[in-house]
Amino acid sequence: VSTQSTGAKKRLWKNWEGHISSVPKDQKEFSGKVTEVVNGEVIIVKNGPLSKRVTFSSIRQPRPAEGQDAGPPSKALYEVPYLFEAREFLRKRLIGKKVSVSVDYVKPANNGYPERQYASVFLGAQNIQEALVSKGLATVVMHRQDDDERAANYDVLNAAMDKAKKNRVGVHKGGEPPVHKVADLAGNPAKAKGFLPFLQRAERVMAVVEFVSSGSRARVYIPRETCLATILLSGISCPKAARPSIKGMPAVAAEPFGDEALEFIREQIMQREVEIEVEACDKAGNFIGYLFTDDKNMSVELVKEGLASVHSSAERGKYYDQLSRAEAECRAARKKIWKDYVETIVEKDEGQDATDSNTTATKAATETEVVVTHMDNCSKLWVQRCSEGPALVSLMNQMRAELISNPPLAGSFTPKTNEICAAIFPVDNNWYRAKVVKVHRDTGLYDVLFIDYGNQANNVSTVAPIAHQYSSPAGAATECQLAFIVPPEDEEWAADSMREVGSLLNNKLILKTVAKIAGVDQVSVSAGGTDLATHLLSNGLVEFEKQK
Repeated sequence: VSTQSTGAKKRLWKNWEGHISSVPKDQKEFSGKVTEVVNGEVIIVKNGPLSKRVTFSSIRQPRPAEGQDAGPPSKALYEVPYLFEAREFLRKRLIGKKVSVSVDYVKPANNGYPERQYASVFLGAQNIQEALVSKGLATVVMHRQDDDERAANYDVLNAAMDKAKKNRVGVHKGGEPPVHKVADLAGNPAKAKGFLPFLQRAERVMAVVEFVSSGSRARVYIPRETCLATILLSGISCPKAARPSIKGMPAVAAEPFGDEALEFIREQIMQREVEIEVEACDKAGNFIGYLFTDDKNMSVELVKEGLASVHSSAERGKYYDQLSRAEAECRAARKKIWKDYVETIVEKDEGQDATDSNTTATKAATETEVVVTHMDNCSKLWVQRCSEGPALVSLMNQMRAELISNPPLAGSFTPKTNEICAAIFPVDNNWYRAKVVKVHRDTGLYDVLFIDYGNQANNVSTVAPIAHQYSSPAGAATECQLAFIVPPEDEEWAADSMREVGSLLNNKLILKTVAKIAGVDQVSVSAGGTDLATHLLSNGLVEFEKQK
């Protein structure tokens, strides 16, 4: 009755002006794209460069029964009756859509809570609060009669709730509410591995992205298996985003382009229906695989944007060609993470036939001054180009300074085979870039190859993750083989030949690549004018390799 009287302004209501907003006019109306549905009554709206947290005016999302504790929001979403349905209604209706927002009132910051904007939200002409209430997925807050802080269409919301009660829908239905039994696989390797075969056999599986924590890590809900899981994007190395201080853990600064990678991937997949291809499961219970939205591979998209590089593990996967092409284009354009990339010129091998039909002569091998950093035997050498020495020194100094100023926590990093990291060389106790060759799972130790020198160390205990700017440049040491000679198999003879080569390495060394076999450069090396292979042959320390 009061609604009809106030609407018609009868008798004592004749001077009634309705709800009067205290919000300044220039701040009352705005529009933007919905990027996240926080719960059944709060959304995030991106308005230009700013993201605004908007709470629906005068309605309340489904709550747990009196005396019950639903736990943290991630658990409450599935435990509280009709809360999941409310969130899903909003997610499907609003994510990625442009909405109009009319701020009804603002509650100032209080007791540690930030300022909150309460608003009416419209998708086109549809009032979202009214739609939620009419489906029984929210209830109307009973304001005091003298409380002006309420939705502008408060009477309409009450009418919608009366209709929902009459139709017995949602929270007004009565009886047993819908139950969502969801298995949370995060941090449970045994349970995750139990689900793995089903996901692998299914190839692509539909999932909903619940949270994005970095450019290459997302938390997903998989309806088919009714489980929550973390998926790590396969085939790429992505810079890490900043991480705030949580539960006493120190805050972590973002790696270059880490925050941009996070923002890019959030825009693409946050709370959207996607498809995942699960390849494996790591020891922490995280799935490793590819994620697709609108048939776009997010690993490839990140590489295309210059926000990730191709990981060595991608070579075994079916998307390697797409990833490597995208990376090559970004390197050529010096895009984002590649802005300081310096291209290594691959020299044409001597004796290689020219592929240009107009070329008849074979290009002579280029001479390069090198230093030998390690010998596996008298003919298998690891060399550095002298021209790259200053850049390597600068890179190592920067990396070591960061590791010394922010030392890694013992046991906090467990690299995988072929992963690039930093490792302590036990002889001089200094940090060097290294590739993990083998993981000893029984002891927690690692065998590593120091990629800038070519030597290995076994059973290393001290390793640390390194930023993309340190892990992405190729190793400075190149493996090569002295052409046309066979090293001796006899141990004493082999030791003599290595000593002979070592005695010549203090001279100026000039390297020529003459062929490539199984990916290894076959070279000739001149030490102060003396050809190493010829010298070893003339001294009877090696045998000549018969050409097939």
